[in-house]
Amino acid sequence: MTGRWRGEGGQHQGARPYQEDSWALRTLGDGSLLAVVADGMGGHAGGAVASKVAVEAFVYAIEQGGGLPDGLQDANAAVGRTAAAKAELSGMGATLVAAQVRGDEVRWISVGDSPFFLVSSGRIERLNADHSMAPQIDALVKRGMLTEDEAEHHPGRHTLREAVMGQPLSLIDKGSRTLGPDVKLLLCSDGVQSLSEAEIAANAIKTADGLIKAVLAAAKEHQDNITVIKLERAR
Repeated sequence: MTGRWRGEGGQHQGARPYQEDSWALRTLGDGSLLAVVADGMGGHAGGAVASKVAVEAFVYAIEQGGGLPDGLQDANAAVGRTAAAKAELSGMGATLVAAQVRGDEVRWISVGDSPFFLVSSGRIERLNADHSMAPQIDALVKRGMLTEDEAEHHPGRHTLREAVMGQPLSLIDKGSRTLGPDVKLLLCSDGVQSLSEAEIAANAIKTADGLIKAVLAAAKEHQDNITVIKLERAR
């Protein structure tokens, strides 16, 4: 069931006056396909710089023969160095999710809350951990301490527990998965989550830009930046 992979990506600033997401898609010398998405934070300038620096450093490390942990380490260090060099960039950071596919296997690594989905036969599964406060807040719903509406609009819901900022990283999600023949992989910034996971799965048959258009059609107030990279087997 081996085979080559293809990918495509796109982004939209949503209702924001600026774009803080960055992404990259590279075919590597070993035939694998690398995808990276970073969602910046720290204000307009800082967030945009952090995500760009993180993605560029990550890709460079992998292209020099490093593994995914090396890419993350270099991205984290590069963001820290860049922030330290300019006072106006102090405190900037980014989430980061990266996946590398080859043959029947995907490997991934992530920090933050940018989701990595696997869609197969209409079913969707999030493969990476969410390093925001959302899982803890949702747990309070299951315990009857919050309503679903209160959880959805909780002011701390999107607070990050970890981000790529140049500091030692204590929360890193990484893993691997053997893939079936018809899977689709989606690396996204959290702006895509204006749609439910079921809606994301239903739109996964579309292009990356098609999924982004579906998010925009939901017309959520204060829509965040949206970035999507879609990976699937080449036909």
